[in-house]
Amino acid sequence: MGDPYWGWLSAGLHLAGGDGSTSFPEVKGNSFTRTGAVAISTAQSRFSSEGSCYFPGGSSDRLVCAAAPAFGMSSGSLSVAFSIRPDVLPSETVRLFMIGNDASPSSLTVEIGTSGSLGLGLPMSGQWIWKNALVAAGVWQDFEISVYGGTGFMFKDGVLAHTQAGMAMPVSGGSKRMLIGSDDAGVNGLSGRFKGYLSEVRFMAGVGRNAADFPAATAPFPEGLELHASKAYAPKPLVVSSPSAWKAVAREPAGLLIDTDNGGRGRVVGTTKNVGTPNYPVARRVRLLRKRDGALAREVWSDAAGNYQFNRVRHDVDYVVMAHDHTGLYNAVVADTVTPELMP
Repeated sequence: MGDPYWGWLSAGLHLAGGDGSTSFPEVKGNSFTRTGAVAISTAQSRFSSEGSCYFPGGSSDRLVCAAAPAFGMSSGSLSVAFSIRPDVLPSETVRLFMIGNDASPSSLTVEIGTSGSLGLGLPMSGQWIWKNALVAAGVWQDFEISVYGGTGFMFKDGVLAHTQAGMAMPVSGGSKRMLIGSDDAGVNGLSGRFKGYLSEVRFMAGVGRNAADFPAATAPFPEGLELHASKAYAPKPLVVSSPSAWKAVAREPAGLLIDTDNGGRGRVVGTTKNVGTPNYPVARRVRLLRKRDGALAREVWSDAAGNYQFNRVRHDVDYVVMAHDHTGLYNAVVADTVTPELMP
């Protein structure tokens, strides 16, 4: 399963691994390091004993990423998603995420209040979506907060919990840092420290993800997109022409050029799709490469329904099928070791 928003993802951390690990890989290439005693723990896992990141609640316990252009919010839309299992609710409001810094009007924070309230907003402008008594201690729960063009949507376990109109999110862009677990600004009343487990963090600085209920997660978030290759017979025509009442002399068929390198009796058929709920077809440039040496055998565009077909290729070799996203949002997607079917 791929992520149809992969091209817009600014940061993604599974926060999983071996017990005691202090490595926090990020799927888009950003570098997160710890301060304090933050570490991976296998005592709690959101999914199948993969572990999660434990924050002991100390004064300096947080993850930090230096300022990066990927975190620059410039469209007015954004999304933050995460899985969380607090040991306790905080005695002082926790800034679980800080993107930027407290003194900047274009910075963003996600906060958990002492009664389990959850909010996302801009510290200096008062633009907030906020829901009371939403976060519980001692259990795993998944949250997403997305903003589309001025309207905020807050979800718990895939169910819409709250909406908020009139949210003017940052549009200035520019590099920003990202803190996870607590803020370092020392603001009175907002300097709580998160104590508990965190996993499956995703941030998109330029687009929202959901605006209606969606299926609750059953596995770690997917990475990249998928290409769905398949074998199929040629479609039957919708209309079959009747023989004409008169006789005509047929033209001589045009001669076919012989492809001595790649020609044969094989066919490779498949579809190009973006993965979503449900999957949806897209037209993409598709290349057929010989697996043994990478030589280009054929190139076509899939149609509006995502269908592509390579006919009369060698049936006795394996191929690699590669789909390219001409919009520039995604990297190429590859289906390896594709064996042609014999043409009828």
